[in-house]
Amino acid sequence: MTQTLDAQVGKASATTRNDADLIAELSLELDEAVRRERILARVLRIISQQGHSLDAVIGAVLDNALEICEAEFGILFEYHGDLRYSAKQSRNITPAFGRWLEEQDIFAVDTETGLGRVATRLTTINITDVRGENIYQEGAPLRIATADLGKARSFVAIPIMWGDKLLGAFTVYRTRVHPFNDRMLELAQLFADQAAIAIENARNQSGGALHTENRGSPSVSDSERELPLLAILPFRAVDEDDATTRAIGRRLASSVSMELASSPLFRMIDQASSFSSKVANMTPMETAELLGARLIVSGSIRGLPHGGYRIAPILHEAGRPAPIWSELFTSLDGDTNALFESLLTRLCAAIGTGVERQLLDAAKTRRSNNHSAMDHFLKGLELHHLHGSGGFQIARQHFEAALDQDTDFARARAALAITFVREWFWNSDRLDLLDTAETHARTAVALAPQDPWAQTVCGVVALYNRRHAEATANFDRAMEGAPYDSYVVSRAALGKFYSGDFDAAIELFQRAIKLDPLHADRQRGMLGHAYFHTGQHDLAIANLKAIEQPLVWELVWLACSQAIIGDPEHSATAEKYRASVQTSCSQYSANARPFQNDTDMKRLEAAMQNTGIIWD
Repeated sequence: MTQTLDAQVGKASATTRNDADLIAELSLELDEAVRRERILARVLRIISQQGHSLDAVIGAVLDNALEICEAEFGILFEYHGDLRYSAKQSRNITPAFGRWLEEQDIFAVDTETGLGRVATRLTTINITDVRGENIYQEGAPLRIATADLGKARSFVAIPIMWGDKLLGAFTVYRTRVHPFNDRMLELAQLFADQAAIAIENARNQSGGALHTENRGSPSVSDSERELPLLAILPFRAVDEDDATTRAIGRRLASSVSMELASSPLFRMIDQASSFSSKVANMTPMETAELLGARLIVSGSIRGLPHGGYRIAPILHEAGRPAPIWSELFTSLDGDTNALFESLLTRLCAAIGTGVERQLLDAAKTRRSNNHSAMDHFLKGLELHHLHGSGGFQIARQHFEAALDQDTDFARARAALAITFVREWFWNSDRLDLLDTAETHARTAVALAPQDPWAQTVCGVVALYNRRHAEATANFDRAMEGAPYDSYVVSRAALGKFYSGDFDAAIELFQRAIKLDPLHADRQRGMLGHAYFHTGQHDLAIANLKAIEQPLVWELVWLACSQAIIGDPEHSATAEKYRASVQTSCSQYSANARPFQNDTDMKRLEAAMQNTGIIWD
């Protein structure tokens, strides 16, 4: 009995010790997690405040990475291709190592050095002891300098990637043999991601130069500098039965998405796609894959007991399970406008831009602080993609309701103008509809002269009134402000098309499809039409046949392309057109479209005649 009791006491003591150890371990992990979040928030704040200065951002990344990784010194290297690097910025390195790096300027590295392995493998390299590897014994210059001049023993080199392109490497060093664990490597990768975003934004703003000093690096083409596609999903309500909180989550996400789309520094997936029911039950990573997005914002919103709201946005990068950024925002008094400003500024900081103040100032001229007006406006936008002959009427009611709440709401005024363009499109004999659209569009421009939507609508009205030079000027101004807004891009493409610049139109229609992939049928139709005019009839047919529910004019273009290449299906397509005309009472006439050049219109008419399509 004594032995049994002693054994049970021993087990109890062991259990108590195990529980105490577990509690201590969890407490340490919590303290470490809080510390990590504070340091990352500090870096993001510096990016927000000094995003225009690449040196300041890189310095902040280095300083805080050394602290959180418990390292003595660090260096950010720029990659120049062909195993060549240069040291861009450093922290706490020895004077001798600093002089060596400065003398080297751009230098080549051996493939088995840490930087060499980063360049060839594009993965993080964790070096336990710089003196313990053969490359040191073989006398590789960089390894000798790192060990003998820099006094380094353990270090980690993390690639700074933009897509599949290596921008550079981010290295932190310890002067003792003490390798970095997996958690440290994960944190270091977060800082490398922030450096990549800051470098790429600096490159875009400076016309392609990665660094502030000209060190002879190769020029970077526009395609290489292309911004990552960003999508924002609706913030889901934690309580799914709370309709008010759910609506606020959609409003906040939509407002941020709309403002970012109006800046040339962001390439946004249109909210019509990111809010689509097709992605409602997908994870952020699944949604990113479907939409083709590189960056994606998701999150949740919760109503607080006393009337406020708490929102938790998360920024993901496709292919990385850990979020790039997350934060909590709270409005105790229910001021969702303050939440919008916080979301916009902090997201800009997380991505690495310094334009949040300009975005906020611009937003005040084109959005509304009236919650009811914003809700009506956003509801109208959801109906904006209904291309039937009557969909515009429901959307118009919401835009008018928004203007009843806020007569100075520029975006709602521009959107209202579009509904009259749509009505004219289905009733082309009523020119008074274009006059009404023009009145609303000019009012929108007067309220917000820099608003790309207002400029675009003015361009559309001018185009259909066959004032092509004026339309081109409007579209150019809109594209300068928002070259990655799907609506602006698609209408600018339309302007290029009807002016006869079909190659430019093709490029813009393709861009519009990428920016709104789940509602791309109309852009595919116009893309097919542009391919028809350039004689690329196979491509025209491929795009037109991809449309799920073609409109009458899209059937015309398909039949014409099929007839030209001798495809016997053209007769069946022409028959579908005639059946559709009988149903919709909407016949297609080439000369009713605003072609600037008669030869383009006559080319289409001749093809229609060849196909056997009859028109008045």
